[in-house]
Amino acid sequence: MKKTISLVMAVAVCLLSFASCSGPAKVKVNGTKIDNEVYTYFDDMYAGNEEEIKNAISRYVTVNTEYNIRNLTLSASQKSDLAQDVDDLWHIYGAHYKDLGVSKQTIYKIKTSEVYEDALLEYYYGPDGYEPVSENTLKEYFKKNYIAISYATEYLFNFDETGALVPMTNEEKTVITDEFSRAVGLINTGSLIEEATEKDVQEAIIHSANDGNFPSGFYKEVSNIKVGSAGMVTLNDYVFLVERIDVFDEEYAYYDEYRTICLRAVKGKAFEKLIASWAQNYVVD
Repeated sequence: MKKTISLVMAVAVCLLSFASCSGPAKVKVNGTKIDNEVYTYFDDMYAGNEEEIKNAISRYVTVNTEYNIRNLTLSASQKSDLAQDVDDLWHIYGAHYKDLGVSKQTIYKIKTSEVYEDALLEYYYGPDGYEPVSENTLKEYFKKNYIAISYATEYLFNFDETGALVPMTNEEKTVITDEFSRAVGLINTGSLIEEATEKDVQEAIIHSANDGNFPSGFYKEVSNIKVGSAGMVTLNDYVFLVERIDVFDEEYAYYDEYRTICLRAVKGKAFEKLIASWAQNYVVD
């Protein structure tokens, strides 16, 4: 009985932290008013879709409350990353949110809730969780679904004086592809990619289901290049010089960066069911 009472009290205290202080509340959770800035944020995100807004607010309250009930804490690095992410977001979209009447503090609270989700995910499925997922399973998923590369790219078209696209001649294309072909040979005989080409070199990691900013089919083409080797990929009107990197190369720490994403991919369905079961206790009206 004492455990039940303490749980109820904990929920009540957590709900009070969401209370609206900016005019009549548009929604309530279990009778407690929700801050209108939070409502406005989700209203903007879901373009006024009332059902989506209520689902998002329910999830927000659910995650925050369940996190606090378990007395979880964020690490110093998580807090630092969170603050940086919010600063970056505010730098880009701050004017938009100000126009909506959403403060940076509210953005921080909402983004904190997203980090709380990761903490709850780890709490249940991490090494010490109720249904632990082994590091080997996560690493196998990561290796199977992600490719890391260093690359340089070049257009296979020109721009005229008005900025319109102009097709390259075959001779112009050959100059570029020959240059990249020579670079491939240099890399595969021991040169660094930065030494092999004068083009800007970038790093990227791409997922099997999403090439991201690359042309469709890029992942499939790059997957044919052996780890530690270079190749040339031509898709649409772009040519790429690509060196494939070991995804576990400690210099890049890609696995550390993507570990939580992998955990969510492996246990995402179970985690969503868990959140849905919790959310039944946080009714939006």
